[in-house]
Amino acid sequence: MGMVRIRRFGIVRTATVAAVLYAVVSVVVFLIIGVPLALLAAVAPGEVGPAIGAGVAGVLIFGLLATVFYAAIGWVMTAIACALYNLVAGWVGGIEVEIEGLPPSGPGYGSPYSPGYPVTGYGSPGYGSPGHGSPSGGPGHGTPGAGVPGAGTPAPPGTYPPGQPGAGPPPPPR
Repeated sequence: MGMVRIRRFGIVRTATVAAVLYAVVSVVVFLIIGVPLALLAAVAPGEVGPAIGAGVAGVLIFGLLATVFYAAIGWVMTAIACALYNLVAGWVGGIEVEIEGLPPSGPGYGSPYSPGYPVTGYGSPGYGSPGHGSPSGGPGHGTPGAGVPGAGTPAPPGTYPPGQPGAGPPPPPR
């Protein structure tokens, strides 16, 4: 539907998400490989005696330490990668990604700061919301769906930031 450019990543948040994912992958791999191997070693024939319990405990401790280590290294490497990406994206503009399903953009759509932004459904009573008439006498005379993004009911003056087209006097304090 439209191209979106990724200009920068939040380093700490992205690294934290990656570290959690690395930890989850590490636990899953340990559960699939480490636990069955520890159980097989426990039932293996031989004269091991009480040392087998120490071996199983050692495998479990190793799995825990490996998970923490893998997550920590993943956090550090992701933080470095994000910092490098942010640096390079500042020079060349970043990666472009095509995204489907975004609402249309432009006047009357998607942004509370664009002229013609409808107010209904965003906490302001009246102005095209069901059960209220539009101040312009246009759509919104109790019609369900009137005043939703794209329905053409403009926001009243004063709902835009100062200096934006359509900005009027600021609204009274609540």
